[in-house]
Amino acid sequence: MSYLVLARKYRPMFFEDVVGQEHVTLTLQHAIEQNRTASAYLFSGPRGVGKTTVARLLAKALNCEEGPTTKPCNQCSFCKEINESRSLDVFEIDGASNRGIDEVRNLREGLRYTSSPGKYRIYIIDEVHMLTNEAFNALLKTLEEPPKNVLFIFATTEPHKVPATILSRCQRFDFKRLSNKNIIRQLEIISEKEDLKIDSEALRLIAVKADGGMRDAQSLLDQMIAYAGEDIQLKHVAELLGIIDRDLFFRVTDMIKANDVRGVLELASHIFVEGYDYNEFLLGLSDHFRCLLVSLTTGQTDELDVSEEDGRRYLKSCTDFQVEDLLRFIKIASDTEGIIRRSSNGRFHLEVALVKMVKMSSSTQLSELLQVLKKKSNSDPAGNPGPEPLKTGRTTLYDPEKANRLLIPDPQKQPESNEDQPTNSNCTVEQVEDNWRKILEEVKKRKIALGMFLSEGWPVRVENNRLEIMFAPEKNFQMSSIANGKELIQQIIYEKTGAHLPVYCSIDTNNELERKRKFNVNIDKKSEFEKLVKENSAVQRIVQLFDTELVQ
Repeated sequence: MSYLVLARKYRPMFFEDVVGQEHVTLTLQHAIEQNRTASAYLFSGPRGVGKTTVARLLAKALNCEEGPTTKPCNQCSFCKEINESRSLDVFEIDGASNRGIDEVRNLREGLRYTSSPGKYRIYIIDEVHMLTNEAFNALLKTLEEPPKNVLFIFATTEPHKVPATILSRCQRFDFKRLSNKNIIRQLEIISEKEDLKIDSEALRLIAVKADGGMRDAQSLLDQMIAYAGEDIQLKHVAELLGIIDRDLFFRVTDMIKANDVRGVLELASHIFVEGYDYNEFLLGLSDHFRCLLVSLTTGQTDELDVSEEDGRRYLKSCTDFQVEDLLRFIKIASDTEGIIRRSSNGRFHLEVALVKMVKMSSSTQLSELLQVLKKKSNSDPAGNPGPEPLKTGRTTLYDPEKANRLLIPDPQKQPESNEDQPTNSNCTVEQVEDNWRKILEEVKKRKIALGMFLSEGWPVRVENNRLEIMFAPEKNFQMSSIANGKELIQQIIYEKTGAHLPVYCSIDTNNELERKRKFNVNIDKKSEFEKLVKENSAVQRIVQLFDTELVQ
């Protein structure tokens, strides 16, 4: 086959030709110039970014007739043999298919022989992480004390799977994922040399699809030439690679803003009819929300891989959402993409995800909700209106009237009369206080949580035939719980005092609750002491020996 693919045809011949890996190539060139070449290297990084290419360049630089040199001649027999992968001194081994201990033993046997005719015997092991543990163990001693003029170069996409004992014996170089700008620049050079006419937007789409790999980008360009010939346009790239038009994603966000459930269901049907891949659509939708997020948080689109027109659209549309909304949209799209991979009914899950986005309430900061609650709980008990409902975005997220329906009743509002229930208009707060301990014990017997909440308060007054129970300002939750269980409390108060007293809660603002409690605690202690003296004759005799005022 005479045709040579672009990835091989335009493989770099010199260190300077390697794109985007200057931190690696410069270090290796300096090591060659200073005669400080290591015995083992580990090249790690994503696929198609130049690991094997740099390994070959290093092999040429060391074995060139003019070398070791940073600029191999590419004319001598050694350079030509390495370029054509037929050198007797440079062994390229696939770690995935030669991963056992037997293969490593054979490799070690070959180390006995000196390089011929080159200066170095070089072993390039690709995907080295695929070797077995036994094979790695067989390499340890060889890596630590290799024979003279033997060099190991390991390449891997998963360095975390390489044992630490191997890593510690290698100089490690991490290859970077290439930027879209670097890929586009290299593709432009190739297009010029191949006499191709291609749109800049088409090149951008190819670079985005390559996901940081130069080899993938060159392969895609090869594929585009076979599909569209020498005149490649944007529509050709979109058709061949199945790239979904970004207008479709903007339609989704427009429908979310309009709460258009019917619209997103019709759009899901359109995706099905057009034959778009559901996962590709969701990945593109996640990237769309990411672009909105970046535009909203930074106020610019310079870092986005989009056209100038789309950049302006993102700056205009991003203000319709909050950061939290976009983060939740991204999570829904990402989770659904994972679900569809494992499901046989992708259309159903796509429709559910789109409807969920449309019906999702807008986000509100928790601090804002707490502030509204605090204002409402501290509002005037005379019935002054509270704050307006907090509205954000598409729906009302919080209604303080509903949230506080069970909180503090209006003390000025007269209770509804009920002729079937007996009342005692002469009941005083002192009578309630005298029976308060019994009331608490009985409430705890029937509902222990309600009794615990009630014990945080204290009866302070009876006005308009209603009992006021006072709480500290931070006891809003307890007051809300008592408002829910006030019928039981009123029933027990009637059982202990014979008075039907509707109860309501109030907030202590003048330390009245603390004074009341201290006074009643002293009364209780005095009553307990008097009871002890009365019931115990020995205590009576002891008291008589001392001042009788002791009991006072």
